[in-house]
Amino acid sequence: MKNPKKPKFLPSKKNFSKWYNRLLFISDLIDKRYNVKGCFVWKPYGYDIMLRIKKIWDELFKENGIEEMYFPLLVPVSYAKKNDSWWDAFNKQAFFIKGEGYILRPTGEPAMYPMFSLWIRSYKDLPLKIYETVSSFRYETKHTRPLIRDREITVWHEIHCAFANKKEAEDEVKLHIEIYDELWRRLCIAPIKVVKPPWEIFPGAIGAIEYYSYLPNGKVMENGSINNLGQAYAQKFNIKFKDRDGKEKYVWQVCTGNGARLLVAIITTHGDDFGLVLPPEIARWQVVIIPINQKDLKILKKVREVEEKLREKGIRVLVDDSEKTPGEKFYEYEVKGVPIRIEVGKKEIDEGYLTIFKRNTREKLKIRSIEEIKDILESISREMLEKAKKVLQDNIVFEEKKENIMKHIKNKKVVKVYYCGSGECWDAIKDLGKSKVSIEIFGTDLKEEKEGNCIVCEKKTRTIGYVGNTI
Repeated sequence: MKNPKKPKFLPSKKNFSKWYNRLLFISDLIDKRYNVKGCFVWKPYGYDIMLRIKKIWDELFKENGIEEMYFPLLVPVSYAKKNDSWWDAFNKQAFFIKGEGYILRPTGEPAMYPMFSLWIRSYKDLPLKIYETVSSFRYETKHTRPLIRDREITVWHEIHCAFANKKEAEDEVKLHIEIYDELWRRLCIAPIKVVKPPWEIFPGAIGAIEYYSYLPNGKVMENGSINNLGQAYAQKFNIKFKDRDGKEKYVWQVCTGNGARLLVAIITTHGDDFGLVLPPEIARWQVVIIPINQKDLKILKKVREVEEKLREKGIRVLVDDSEKTPGEKFYEYEVKGVPIRIEVGKKEIDEGYLTIFKRNTREKLKIRSIEEIKDILESISREMLEKAKKVLQDNIVFEEKKENIMKHIKNKKVVKVYYCGSGECWDAIKDLGKSKVSIEIFGTDLKEEKEGNCIVCEKKTRTIGYVGNTI
């Protein structure tokens, strides 16, 4: 049985926008036809995958002492106004409950921190490390796109922590970086990780690390932030404690958040003209078994034997013995990104092997032992992670001349430049894309490089900035 040709209903990935929107639908992840702008319906297949991603962050958070909670979605406006910098940033995006004095939560701070001020009284109450997975609501006025820019941001996690001193907060930021690095590794995706400029950070924060994804259309997308809030929110929400010395002090806080954009990074990095390509750890089914003739009892017996052995090994497996043709089944599970397809027909039984199709490389293998399946799944994860790193590496270029930046941007690249860190030079870069594309220095490298000259003002600097076409 030959592999099917490229699905007729899926545009080429080169036409990113059409490809992305169509793939979300035909792969059965979501249905965006819900009649509220910026909202969509998670289908069972997509929601299962998203909850598997959540399962990973649940595991990572809890093993690092961050406990899960849940707070109401309704936030009193009086709470929201306590931090004026936060309110200035979010009040135009807030959904108001008419006549009730509430908003739907755009972020967690105004819901959580009034409770922190009740819970924290002594140094013995610290550290406080909690998170929730919830929806956030923002009146997004730009062009909405499912999972990328929504009015209801679903399956969104926020970590909120409080500490007795600055060093503990800074150590927690480092821990969250380690957690996020591991989360991205297990999802087989690679981030651009940057320090955000002061004027771009979360309202009231004193520092932020931002994760970005590179998209096939050359744009970069925010994909998770780790914010050192300092004591700004503690002062606004009166979150104080008595220290060992008996003195009353404000706590130091850290917040971290992300959600379904992680799935976007997986879809856009690994998906191809044939559909999704899913990492084995989050795939609803890691293996699908296709009997080439479902009416042949010998074939069906062999299929069930293989299924049972795989389940014994803890592998998630689906047998499709429906009346669809093998070609229809091949198409469906390629589009859905199932990591391994096993084909069982007369030839396989007669000659004592199984035909394996690896979705990530679209290659066929013959194996004679079920024991090999687990190793193949592990190899798929490694190959996908290496591919993600290579895609990122291939699309980042270093440039020393300002006049060449737009050429790289038009070629769908992210540009690394020496940058002095000033707002004036940031504005000068942003102006290069004025009326053309939305480019900016969206962050600087976490590590200092050897000394060079700022690409704008030519001052000596060790800081590397990332210039990208941002969404």
